Amino acid sequence: MQEWDKYRETKIVRGDLIDRIKNYKQKDWIKALKKLGVIVSTKYGKGHHAVAYKDGCPPDDKRCVIATLADLHSEIQRDIFKKVLTYGLENGRYNESDVWKALGIKVK
Repeated sequence: MQEWDKYRETKIVRGDLIDRIKNYKQKDWIKALKKLGVIVSTKYGKGHHAVAYKDGCPPDDKRCVIATLADLHSEIQRDIFKKVLTYGLENGRYNESDVWKALGIKVK
């Protein structure tokens, strides 16, 4: 499995909450990623793309990309969530509850 496919094995414990973010926009994700301490840039993508990068990694290296934030239709929200969660779990910076909180979703 390629490194960029690791997120596919990440399980979302509160998957029932995904529908609550299905209409989130790029600005919502950028705000949440910044709350989580993730590097976000809009200068390397094309057009209105924003890209979330791993720490200490050159932006021109594909392996450094956590997620690309473009064309955020409802079906892609789960993948973005899983990619962000996978990165947080791998480096111990944040967990699933932290991601939900950064997105403005209250978890009981």
